[in-house]
Amino acid sequence: MAELLYLKLSESCLAEKRKVKIKDVATVLSPNPDIKYGVEKLELMSFSGSKEQQVISVMYILQVIQEHYPDCQTQTIGATDVVVYYRTYDTSDKVKQFFKFLMICFIAFFGAGFSIMSYNSDVNMVGQLDVMHNIFVGQGRDAYPVAGIAYSLGLFIGIIVFFNHGAKKKFSDDPTPLQVQMRQYEQEVNQTVITDASRKKAERDAD
Repeated sequence: MAELLYLKLSESCLAEKRKVKIKDVATVLSPNPDIKYGVEKLELMSFSGSKEQQVISVMYILQVIQEHYPDCQTQTIGATDVVVYYRTYDTSDKVKQFFKFLMICFIAFFGAGFSIMSYNSDVNMVGQLDVMHNIFVGQGRDAYPVAGIAYSLGLFIGIIVFFNHGAKKKFSDDPTPLQVQMRQYEQEVNQTVITDASRKKAERDAD
């Protein structure tokens, strides 16, 4: 009787070592623990550079498994291709990441500020605040800055609540809009890498 094996392939992964094994790119499940352990240890490829990426097809993984376990019946679940990234550790990475973080904060702060000012100018927010001031306060602009301060605070609180990232403890367990956009971007990047590798015949596939 053939041994049954379940294989769930990841969409992408970051290799910790140069030698990539099946356990690094997929989750293996089998009633036989010896087969499960043996399949997880099978080597798929090895990186030679310091910064590389490789697309591996599930067909290639099945071929490797069949070469070592010909009597094993494999059921695949999940993605059909996995993008494996490899980056060697560099002691200067922390410094680079810190300056990259500062640059992103700088761009996000001034970019968001410019966008808000452009929006306010486009909808004539100053004129609207003036109208609201005249309705609730009356003539004169002695208290006009109060409306601007209230609007600014409301805008700040609204952004914090909407993005759900005002503190370490979030308001809910739901993913934030920023997290959703980042996951969509990650999926699109992986799909582009897979498509380009397929067109260039650079995908590691079955013979």
